[in-house]
Amino acid sequence: MAFDTSVMCPVLIGRAASLASFARVFELVKSGQGHTVLVSGEAGIGKSRLVAEARARAGPEQVCFLQGACFEQDRALPFAPLLDLSRSLLLTGSREAFLPHLAPFAPELIKLLPDLAIFLPDVRPTPVLEPEQEKRRFFAALTYCLLGLAEQRPLLLVIEDLHWSDDTSLEFLLGLARHLRSPAAAAAHLSR
Repeated sequence: MAFDTSVMCPVLIGRAASLASFARVFELVKSGQGHTVLVSGEAGIGKSRLVAEARARAGPEQVCFLQGACFEQDRALPFAPLLDLSRSLLLTGSREAFLPHLAPFAPELIKLLPDLAIFLPDVRPTPVLEPEQEKRRFFAALTYCLLGLAEQRPLLLVIEDLHWSDDTSLEFLLGLARHLRSPAAAAAHLSR
């Protein structure tokens, strides 16, 4: 067998109940009810595989999928998983469809995500405020950007290894989870 050949079993075993739970949540999300799902367990137990299978069953053509990751060395970096998630939005094949939606939020987001300037070169950042105000403005811009994307079609956010997240990102995710109660909100999946 070639070194780069996957050895992952194509059949997911023993996860029928978990997949059924995901299916119920996806049905609620499709009807406009936002939800947060937390998958936790020991390292190597198959959390990522479960999420990948749930994503495949949700239908990639029906769900907008964004993924970010936390890494142990990023614990001290504010917004690390959120920036990773935002970059995944810019690097997807659907970038051209997302850019018009990002444009209204770009003056705020570009301060923490300078990559936006590559795709929206005419955007100028808003004036810099005090750190706490900057954080609140970034939270609001990213929240409304994500909720706006969710209005177009159900949105599945995955944050891998959340236990390595910085406190600022956790604060944002808590706020986003609160916003998911609105009818236009999307599903958020937080993997730990």
